[in-house]
Amino acid sequence: MDRRSLLSLGLLSPGLAVAAGGTVRIPGPPYFVAGQPFFQGELAQLGLRKAGWGDALHLLPSQTWLRQVRELRDGHADMAPLPAHEAVYQDYGLRRVDFPLRRGLLGLRRLVARADRLDKLRQLKDLKALKALRLGYGAEWADAPILQRLGFTLQLARSTEQLYEDLRAGRSDYLSRGLNEVPSEMVHFGGLGDPIGVVPDLLLFYPLDDCFFVAPQRADLQSALHTGLDRAWQDGSYATLFRHHYGGLIKGLAQARVFTLNDYPLPPGLPLSRFDVLSLRGRGE
Repeated sequence: MDRRSLLSLGLLSPGLAVAAGGTVRIPGPPYFVAGQPFFQGELAQLGLRKAGWGDALHLLPSQTWLRQVRELRDGHADMAPLPAHEAVYQDYGLRRVDFPLRRGLLGLRRLVARADRLDKLRQLKDLKALKALRLGYGAEWADAPILQRLGFTLQLARSTEQLYEDLRAGRSDYLSRGLNEVPSEMVHFGGLGDPIGVVPDLLLFYPLDDCFFVAPQRADLQSALHTGLDRAWQDGSYATLFRHHYGGLIKGLAQARVFTLNDYPLPPGLPLSRFDVLSLRGRGE
């Protein structure tokens, strides 16, 4: 991602932030969504402002999940939005900010498949039928072992590009993608080979979300984000930002069927009440 793209997101400041901390380094979104709104970056800015810091962010190039973890550990990044299962990062010393970033939106999944299989997936009756199919999933994603324990058959891939290659080649039957990921991925990957599409009127849900994680030496940043995000939740500014980014998308899912993984473990230390995205369907809040 180049400097022009960062400036278009409004997340690169030429100056230092006021008060503690200075400019905060955070990985940017994937290259194929450059120039589009970056909710996690805007939320980080909001939280820092509410804590009395400045809001200058420097977006680092997009990185894989594991690369983000290593960059935080080694002090080359200050914070990153990562899946909330804290135990995964214990060996790296990362500090979690106990605030689910998107009300459980990361766990509200659209199913993506080859066009000639969309109708078959749409007619699936239950989770058992879905688990009998092969799910394309990231080999380095933190919750891959959890889904395997819950009975999913995973076709593991090392990158988003490989996920879509495996899907087109028939090595996987479907992908499970975040609501916010699907539009840009359909634009970027949708025209590269055999037609693919989103399974209509069917969602998969489990209590998963990102939290901000900070580098081991940045207890100050962890505390500031925790304070600022809680203030944003209480004063309604978080809800306003969330609605701006995702309200219309969620409202349009009011009639969709939802397969819920009730046995998916809630990340320890996070309240179930903050994973309330399903309650927003039809309201757009």
